Amino acid sequence: MIDIIKAGGPLMAVIIFLSVAGLSVILERGYYFFKNEKDNGELLINHLEKFIKNNERERAIKACDCFKNTSAKVMKTILIEYNGEKMNCCTYDYLEEKARECALREMPKLEKNMWILALAANVTPLAGLLGTVTGMIGAFTAMSKHGAGDPTVLAFGISQALITTASGLIVAIPALIFYNFYQKKIEKALVDMEKNVVEFINILRKM
Repeated sequence: MIDIIKAGGPLMAVIIFLSVAGLSVILERGYYFFKNEKDNGELLINHLEKFIKNNERERAIKACDCFKNTSAKVMKTILIEYNGEKMNCCTYDYLEEKARECALREMPKLEKNMWILALAANVTPLAGLLGTVTGMIGAFTAMSKHGAGDPTVLAFGISQALITTASGLIVAIPALIFYNFYQKKIEKALVDMEKNVVEFINILRKM
C-alpha cells in the first residue's frame, strides 16, 4: 500500500488528506443524525397538546428536552413565549417569527462540516486528474530523453497517472454519495420541523 501511495506522486498527499477529512465528517454527521434527528414529531406534538390542555406549560417545556431533534428545540422556544389565554392574533404571528428565528439558529448545527464533505467529493477527482496529466507529461518527457525502446521508461509516469486517477475516484464517489444522503437528511429535518411547528401553533390557536 505504501509503495502504491509513493508511486502516485505528491498529489496522493492531497487525496489522502481529503479522504481522512471526508471520512471524519461522514462518521460525525452519521452519529449526529442517528442520535438527534429521529422522526418523532407526531409523538412530541401529542404530548405537548395534552400538557397544554391541562395548563401544564412547564411540563410541556420539559417534554421538549426529552427530544433532541430540531422540531423539539423550536417548539420549546414557542412554549417559552406562549402566554395561554393572554395570546391574541398578532402574538401568534410573533410566535411564528420566534420559531423561524430558532430554526435559523439550528440550521448551522444540521449543516456543520458539510462543506468539507463537498470539498472532498469535488476536489479529489480533480487532484486525480491533475496527477494523470502530470504523470503523462513525465512519461512523455522521459520517452523524449531516453527513446521508446525500453517500456520501463513509460511505466513510472503511466502508473502515477492511473494511481492518482483511481485514488481520486475511490475517495470522491463515497464522499458524493454521503454528501447527497446527508443533504436529504437535512432537508427532511427542516421540512418536518416546519410541518410540526405549523401544526403545533394551530393547536395553540384553538386553545
